Amino acid sequence: MTWVLVAARLLHIVGGISWVGSVLTSVFFIEPTATALGAPGSRFLAHLVTRRRLTNAMAGAATTAIAAGAFLFWIDSSGLQLTWITTHTGLAFTAGALAALSAYVLAGVILKPGFERLAAIGEGSATDDGDQRARELEARLRPVSLIEVVLLLFAAAAMATARYLP
Repeated sequence: MTWVLVAARLLHIVGGISWVGSVLTSVFFIEPTATALGAPGSRFLAHLVTRRRLTNAMAGAATTAIAAGAFLFWIDSSGLQLTWITTHTGLAFTAGALAALSAYVLAGVILKPGFERLAAIGEGSATDDGDQRARELEARLRPVSLIEVVLLLFAAAAMATARYLP
């Protein structure tokens, strides 16, 4: 059983690092750069999403982190026992898990489809109408991306410190 726990923990941590790191890089570097470049930036983003499949890679990392985390939570809580969940450690892991799950749903329902629509606009011919639609969509996605960042940073902080709480 020890090797299963080690494997699950490794998948959870590496998946989480990949997910959070790719979100931070996208939100603070890739998206603003693509926006600043206008039509060429839209084409770059389109290539990144459709050809390089960035959103799929991010979804895979997130799914891996969440699935492994759910398994670890189940084991640590002895099958969701409230006596463990209501400890400081259990509450921190639960809060982190809820934040990560919220970010996952936000990404799956709003961000991934939004960036795929943005990529479709970027792959189309460069027109003033297309550029305007891209800018409007980017403006609607930006606040949601920032909410995802906050949720993921909270989740990472809660999980990193949970075992050390009194």
